[in-house]
Order: sequence, then structure tokens, then C-alpha cells
Amino acid sequence: MEFKLLKANDGDAIHLRTKDEKGRFYNILIDGGTCATYSSKNKKGKSEPGELKQLIEHIKRQNEFIDLLILTHVDYDHIGGILMWFKQDADAKGLVKKVWFNSGRLIFEYFQQKEIEENLLKIKYISCSNTSIAQGVTFEDFIEDNNIWDRRIIKSGDELSMSGLKFTILSPSKDKLQLLLCKWEKESPISDTSRTSDYSSSLSELINSDSFTEDDSIHNGSAIAFVVEKQKKRILFLSDAHPQTIIDSLERLGYSPKTPLKVDFVKLSHHGSKLNTSIELLNHIQSDNFLISSKGSKHKLPDKRCLSRIIKNKKHVNLYFNYPELTSNIFTEKDFLDYPNFSIVEALEYIKI
Repeated sequence: MEFKLLKANDGDAIHLRTKDEKGRFYNILIDGGTCATYSSKNKKGKSEPGELKQLIEHIKRQNEFIDLLILTHVDYDHIGGILMWFKQDADAKGLVKKVWFNSGRLIFEYFQQKEIEENLLKIKYISCSNTSIAQGVTFEDFIEDNNIWDRRIIKSGDELSMSGLKFTILSPSKDKLQLLLCKWEKESPISDTSRTSDYSSSLSELINSDSFTEDDSIHNGSAIAFVVEKQKKRILFLSDAHPQTIIDSLERLGYSPKTPLKVDFVKLSHHGSKLNTSIELLNHIQSDNFLISSKGSKHKLPDKRCLSRIIKNKKHVNLYFNYPELTSNIFTEKDFLDYPNFSIVEALEYIKI
């Protein structure tokens, strides 16, 4: 089993692959980042492929498929690249075998409520500058029309297996899904708009003045988070999930601070936001390796306070960045001297476990 954090700007796009019983690569794509993760225009107006498009073209050349596409939730920085791909590539529907997506229509059906028509918009009318929710339902129309949607609610407590992989779903809870029974609109949480970074503070200052407030974004609370396991190797993908939801799921599975979940890697929730990683959550997880997917440009993520909690909590920490140049802005020489238990790792290639 191996994976790569694609360069997704300030979003998530993760390629996980393993070999099935016949020796064929089984490809899983977890989110698609922003539109630019698929393609963007340079200063001369010429289109340039992003890492998502490069990955898709490679999979085509190898005569492989995206065997499972997981759209964790509807925010732009997770769905934009997928929409751009589906708009520009006529072969997309033939390349994807199965999709997990908790769409608006499916959620309303699950709770036996009448769907809200405004949530159901067609793909040809939506651009990447529109609301995240509009993008979500656009995606829903496409996957339903092309019969690639595994039409089920993915929720905490589910255990799913395929191609030698075991998925244990930790988020969303039924309560978090129920909060989406409303007209879907673009969210702009106060915590994520016009915010400044905390990089000028030292690790010591942040650790000694720490307090925790949990993310209250409805969209983030609906994110699909899970443990994927193969042959005793585990990765915890947290998407943008709320920490208390993850804690509750882990405790239902029998984990606790005394008997934490042991995983090889943790993909931090919400690009390393201080609102999505608590000390209590870290006490329920045993791992040395934490993954940060963020360019740091839009919402000044990751928060240094989030990273300080990990560094304080763990005996040894490897922090993996898909934009490693960001770390020179976050950490000072004094930070490394004060806390020699953490290391920075460039996450630019595939990581095998």
C-alpha cells in the first residue's frame, strides 16, 4: 500500500494505491483539491496540467482505473479539481468505477425528507467560482447519470472491504448529517476568513498558552473520515472532520487514551487547523507520522498551534508537508532547539507502508 498527497493548493487530493489479488493496481482517489489541482492557466494564458490531471493521464496510459473515488464533502478545496476533470475530460465517466459521496439528495432520502430543489443544479451552469454546495449537487447529477455512484450513505460505524482493504468509517455521525437538512449554501466561517497566521509565535509560547475551541462548520462536520487498513498497516484519513466525532467513534470501537488506535500515518483534519485537532483526540491516537496538505496561502493553514499540540503530545514526530517550503515560515531555529523531538519530511513522492 502506498499513497501520495498531490499538490492541491489549499485543498486535499490524495492518491492511494495497492495491488489486488491478481497483481493489478487498485487506485483510490480521495478528493480532488481545487480546480487548479487539475489544470490552470499560466501568465501567458496557456493551460497547464496540475498533479491531478497528470495522475489521471498516467492511469489511462497504464490501462488502469480509478477504482474508488471518495468525495469526503462538498467544499470547493475538495471537489473543485474533480469538477474540472469531469468537465474537460469526456473519458472521465469510463475511468471511474465507484464513487462514495453523501449527496444532498441521498441525505434527504436517508432521513425521509423532501429534497430542496435549489440544491439540485446542473453541471453546465456551474463554474468553479460558485458555491461549494452547488458544486456538490452538480457532481451528484453527473455520477448518478453515468451509473458510477455507490448509492449509499457513508457514516460512522460502517465497515467496508474491497480488494484486500478494510475501511472503518469514523465520520460523519448521523447527527452531523442531519444538520445538512437545509438549503445548502456556501459557508464562510469567521475562523477561516481574513485570518492571520500564528507563525510569529514560538512553539513554547503556543504550548504554554493553549486553549481549544472546536470547529463548528456544518460542512466540515459532514466530512467522511476513515481508517484504511491492509495487512496490519493503517492510515487515518481525517478529511475536515470534527475531532469530537472522531473521538466518539474511536471510543465506540474500544479505543481510549490508555489503549489508543495505532496507525502508521495520520492525515490531519482541515489542513492542520487548530479547530480540528485537540489534545484529547491526539491522546486517542498512537502515531509518529502526521500529514499536512496545504499550500498555506488561502486560510494561513496549518495553524502552528495545531502542530504545537502534536509536538507536545508525542515523543517523536515526523511532520510531512506536500508544500515543504512552507515550513521555513512556520518554524524557527529556536523551535527546533527547544523541541528536538520533531522532524520535517518532504511529502513530494509516494510513501510506501
